[in-house]
Amino acid sequence: MIETCGKCGVPTMVASGLKWENNGVISLAGSSRNRMVFFESETIDRIFRGIEVLIGIPIEHIVIESRCRETRRFIERAFPPDIRKIIDNEGLSLEERISKMPPEERNELHVTMRYITQTIINIARMYGYGDQKTGELWELGADCPWRVQVARNPYSLLFIAADNVGAVEAFEQTNMWVKYEDVGNGIFRVEVYPCDHPVGLRERLKRTRYEFKPGNISYDLCPECGIPLPVASRNWDLAEGTITDRDTSRNMSIFGPFSMDSICDDLEKELGDIIPATVVEATRRYAREAWSLDQWNRDGLTFQQMLAVRGLGNLVYFDGDRNHLDVVIENACLHLVMAGTIQALVEMAYRVESSTCEWELAKDGNLALTVRVNR
Repeated sequence: MIETCGKCGVPTMVASGLKWENNGVISLAGSSRNRMVFFESETIDRIFRGIEVLIGIPIEHIVIESRCRETRRFIERAFPPDIRKIIDNEGLSLEERISKMPPEERNELHVTMRYITQTIINIARMYGYGDQKTGELWELGADCPWRVQVARNPYSLLFIAADNVGAVEAFEQTNMWVKYEDVGNGIFRVEVYPCDHPVGLRERLKRTRYEFKPGNISYDLCPECGIPLPVASRNWDLAEGTITDRDTSRNMSIFGPFSMDSICDDLEKELGDIIPATVVEATRRYAREAWSLDQWNRDGLTFQQMLAVRGLGNLVYFDGDRNHLDVVIENACLHLVMAGTIQALVEMAYRVESSTCEWELAKDGNLALTVRVNR
């Protein structure tokens, strides 16, 4: 049972585990330098598919491998000591060790792993990742039943696949890969299996760190749990695992921006320096097709608060004329996605079909961009 706020209905774990700061950052409780974003989730896969269209080659394998490294590190840090002892047992694979376990020990391991798996699924529901469930291998008595899960209406099929790879690798301490199939009605069966990664990305998952600048953004808060009301006003459906914007009917989710930025970095390292501009253009095209300017204005929030509620940074400069717009965002993240999104919004606001966008992310976290419309 997932506990929720009696006043606004948001899961109490979200309200206590995340903090919407006054500087456009959603920070983790007890780890203020780590952050999350609260963003329209269909954007994730649509941007990656758009990149594939623009460059003419598949990138799914790079996206999954890059994302799974982040998940594996997170899960490894989260394992309790009794599970850590199993992980650290060297010499034999976990499958081989399970085959040699007495029935009582094997059953104890499965009980523990089922609890851990369900805990991860519950967190996924709270964060808007969709309706995930354990797979059929548990009922079939398989040695490693956690390798299969079922996901209905996943927030990102690529991230769900990667998250399962990373979680299983963390537990079994061996390389895995994933396959998934659409079994109908928006349901996907996701299976992880022992395999070397098809890309073999070099270990370069290095986060860009900078000190967050202070801000003065304020929110109306839920009087019981303290979460911002613009966040609480979304429809949190824990049975479906969805968080829906009531104004736009678009699903949102909570996820870490560092992995998305790392994926873009890995794509650039593997495929060349065309990737940053390609990410911006793929985002621009998606936003022009899927969103409307009215949908961004319906809730009455200022553009500064719309960014801050999503954890995308603090808008500190916004100026332009009929031909251009200059923007500066402090504490920025997802900077390529933001550049493409703002470019699309400018085009819709100015009622033009094309524009140019120049952007620069400074080492101190400032994102400066200029959009010039083509008339």
